[in-house]
Amino acid sequence: MCLAPSTVRTHLAAIYRKLGVSSKLELRDRLTPVATTLADLPIEHPNRPEKPSIAVLAFENMSGDQEQEYFSDGISDDIITALSRSPWLFIIARNTTFTYKGTSVDVRRVAEELGVRFVLEGSVRRSGERVRVTAQLIDGITGGHVWSERYDGQLEDVFDLQDEITRNVVASIQTTVHLSTIQEPVERASRRDLTVWELTMRSWHLLYDFTPESYAHAKTLLERALAIDPESAEANMILSLINHHIAIMGFVPDVQPAMETAYALARRATQLDDRNEYAHWALGICCWGLLKYDESLAALERAVALNPNCSLAYGSLGTLLGILDRSEEAIANQEIAIRSNPLDPSIFFRFSGLALAHYMAGRFEAAIEWAERAIHRMPRWYFAHLVLVASYVALDRQEDAVNAVKYCQDVLPDTSIKDLDRVPLRDTSKLNELRARLIKAGFSRQPVVH
Repeated sequence: MCLAPSTVRTHLAAIYRKLGVSSKLELRDRLTPVATTLADLPIEHPNRPEKPSIAVLAFENMSGDQEQEYFSDGISDDIITALSRSPWLFIIARNTTFTYKGTSVDVRRVAEELGVRFVLEGSVRRSGERVRVTAQLIDGITGGHVWSERYDGQLEDVFDLQDEITRNVVASIQTTVHLSTIQEPVERASRRDLTVWELTMRSWHLLYDFTPESYAHAKTLLERALAIDPESAEANMILSLINHHIAIMGFVPDVQPAMETAYALARRATQLDDRNEYAHWALGICCWGLLKYDESLAALERAVALNPNCSLAYGSLGTLLGILDRSEEAIANQEIAIRSNPLDPSIFFRFSGLALAHYMAGRFEAAIEWAERAIHRMPRWYFAHLVLVASYVALDRQEDAVNAVKYCQDVLPDTSIKDLDRVPLRDTSKLNELRARLIKAGFSRQPVVH
């Protein structure tokens, strides 16, 4: 559509009169104090969501080769997609975060503009067929580093390498974010206005303390959460985990009720949210003491299928495969869990799972090595002590076995053969052999009554 110049001038004159100006120059001067550019306009930044929130910036290609942009962008895309699968996290979409690509950014400004707590940034450097990927998680409030890691690999199969790096980054981030989101000490979590999310996150922190007192506190918080929202899959799931750990760590004289409660809560959590990998993970591990091996295997495989980056599911699947005497598969899954999440506070479970797998395969020296590493991380983990002692007996190192029993009883005076019922082997002949070795080393059949 074309407008005659005279028409434009007529309308401009009317506008000038309305604004009390006589020319374009006077109009410019009138508008200048209000805003000269878009940057001068007030900007309302979004509020941070209740969930832990992350923006993944495009990884920088440091190779100087534009052909490698596909690889650095692919890593960023995969991480965003993988993190988005987690119901625990709020992730900014790729189309938004990639608008910062190629610019030098202030991470705190990015976090404020996008309304997130954390920002993940990284770089990719290639030399020949070798590639190095670095990643770092930044606290958007303080600007401080929360976590960082470097990964080296060969470009023989670029997609396998992308998958491995993605799994490692995502698994580590999930654990780190969970443990750094709630800064307030859990002992101060008595405010009456805490939301279901805050109550569950505080309980998740307490899960990693591995003490009876922390678990009692967590149960109180989760009961508050379920009173507010009985349909919360997360609250049901974490309460299941608390009951499971109370049983498996032996924090109650009779573990059976806690095991049954854990199972019922985990089933409830999967019914409320069938796509929550943590709910299926919880269901998988609480089946062990109830001898529901097939259900455990199905649940843990479902958790891995839902989130191939869930290190906890890989590790627990590895432990179950050890219980089922499938040692090589057990070791492969444990190695994925350890490599992808080396900062996991519960990594002693992974170590004892490797010890069990090697024990079941008759590699007792390796079983001793991993059991000792598990005990070093968590001296109160009874199962690692039992595998260690049985491995010494299998090698006819009776003196070492007796000394290991004494150390176990110093830390856990009530340990007995009965404790094997918490994580029983499926093969009854191997279970009986394990019992016999422990008795030979000096463990009693039943807890000693004090």
